[in-house]
Amino acid sequence: MNDEILTVKNLHTSFMTGAGEVKAVDGVSFSVKRGEVLGIVGESGSGKSASMLSVMGLAGENARVWAERTAFKGKELTPETVKALRGKNIAMIFQDPMTSLNPVLTVGYQLRESLRRHNWQGDIHARCVDVLERVGIVPAEERLKQYPHEFSGGQRQRIMIAMAIICNPDLLIADEPTTALDVTVQAQILGLLTELRKASGMSMILITHDLGVIAGEADRVLVMYGGKIMEEGTRREIFYAPAHPYTKGLLRSVPNPERPSERLIPIEGQPPDLLNPPKGCPYVKRCPQAMRICLEHKPEAKVLSGTHKTSCFLEVKE
Repeated sequence: MNDEILTVKNLHTSFMTGAGEVKAVDGVSFSVKRGEVLGIVGESGSGKSASMLSVMGLAGENARVWAERTAFKGKELTPETVKALRGKNIAMIFQDPMTSLNPVLTVGYQLRESLRRHNWQGDIHARCVDVLERVGIVPAEERLKQYPHEFSGGQRQRIMIAMAIICNPDLLIADEPTTALDVTVQAQILGLLTELRKASGMSMILITHDLGVIAGEADRVLVMYGGKIMEEGTRREIFYAPAHPYTKGLLRSVPNPERPSERLIPIEGQPPDLLNPPKGCPYVKRCPQAMRICLEHKPEAKVLSGTHKTSCFLEVKE
């Protein structure tokens, strides 16, 4: 039995702008298994969110999306089938709850909207109360009548989670779910997501630039840069046996609580201009181990062991 719930092969996404074509996603392939947490990490502009928005059919009117294959539970995804699945079988928590929630509609109205769209069989009001209580917003009956501005940042994020899980999705995509929240609230939100995921058995894609979040939550990790996957592996492989220079650079720039006096080593330079992407490896100008071949050719993903892969010309020994 195939346990892959989402399969994406060779995904490309470009955005047509006044300045030209921005090649945001360049040949990304990955899969998500049932009950698995797939972490996607990388700097801003690396293509993390653009990849997921493309899969969800939400990339925008100026986007050009093409993929060799996208499938959900083994069935091909088309623009029509994605619309039917979105919000019901595949749900997404967006980055900024204040701009994702409609300020002139009550929280209750916005929760009911998804249930009505997908013809929820049951008491809609009772389901809204139940979900709001599950995410810790109480008293739910009263708070359903309130507007987004009447909630704190952490509470708005909980409402976004409630909207995402209200139809019991099989796959939840969490796009930077703890951005702009203080550390205590971040821990609460991550704990809530873990609790909800384990209770329902749903799969999750966790998009973040925070390696600490990935270390605590993800089963498998994709490291993205310049619209491409630089490295893929289990959490242990990425953190204890990193193969790509970019992954190593990210890890060197994160504080280690066990060695608080250790000096951090930042990655020098800037991300590539995706209006004019490099001919070869997107990391070539920032890589301390760059070679001549890296300037002219794009490295293909090579298997190191099991699910551990890297897109690099360097020889790596496991």
